[in-house]
Amino acid sequence: MAESGAQPLRLRVQFTKEGNARYLSHSEYSRTLMIAARRAGLPVEYAGMKMSRMKVSLSPPLPIGITSESEFVDYNLVAYMPAAEAQQRLEQALPEGIRPVQCRLLGADARPVGKLIDTATFRVDLPAEAGSEGDWSGAVERFLEKSSVPYERVQPRRTRVVDLRQGVHTLIIEDRAAEGDGVRLGMTLDDGIAGTIKPWEVVEVLAGLAEVDRDVWERARVHRTGLFARRGEKLVSPMELGRTKFAAGRGARGGKY
Repeated sequence: MAESGAQPLRLRVQFTKEGNARYLSHSEYSRTLMIAARRAGLPVEYAGMKMSRMKVSLSPPLPIGITSESEFVDYNLVAYMPAAEAQQRLEQALPEGIRPVQCRLLGADARPVGKLIDTATFRVDLPAEAGSEGDWSGAVERFLEKSSVPYERVQPRRTRVVDLRQGVHTLIIEDRAAEGDGVRLGMTLDDGIAGTIKPWEVVEVLAGLAEVDRDVWERARVHRTGLFARRGEKLVSPMELGRTKFAAGRGARGGKY
């Protein structure tokens, strides 16, 4: 229960997932975040028998092996803690590769982050052996010209066909400047409550169009650069949704903005 006189709060945190942390499964990653919250002494809320389940909401799962600078979690709090203090404590409690980028306090009535996100942006760096920019530009053009791109998604419990084209909002060749050889792709995909299009699926289809072998394109490096809620044509960070101004003390005052 919340402290007497205090308004229940939600702490929204943006994390990175880099280095060896990219090999954590979603369940391992979420467990790591919950253990870190306990070690950091955050006043988190629990549910279930004997307070066994921490009340959190996480952003859409990140496929194993992909790095990210934009992962989110909402911790339900039972007492006030300044966002800056929470961030400092989490920095000390988290393992290498997972870092809190920013924290925001929200009212308990703010929608959980897991129910907000519907769009993700990715950067894909292809190896130099994967062909020229012209090869991939042609593949991107042919992909975008299609009204439908059926893809057979094989999963442990079932196999189904999804239409990749409907969930790909942007697909471009990005300028790598002086960062090295190889082609860089940028893509904006459905990811979350609108459904999920996986970046590797798009790369696989493009590689087929560019006639690039699997053992080559599978060495690409994929990085999630952002997670957003789509508002018309605008992509809004979860950090900008449901924000509340808080006084420097217990509880909250003021309204959402």
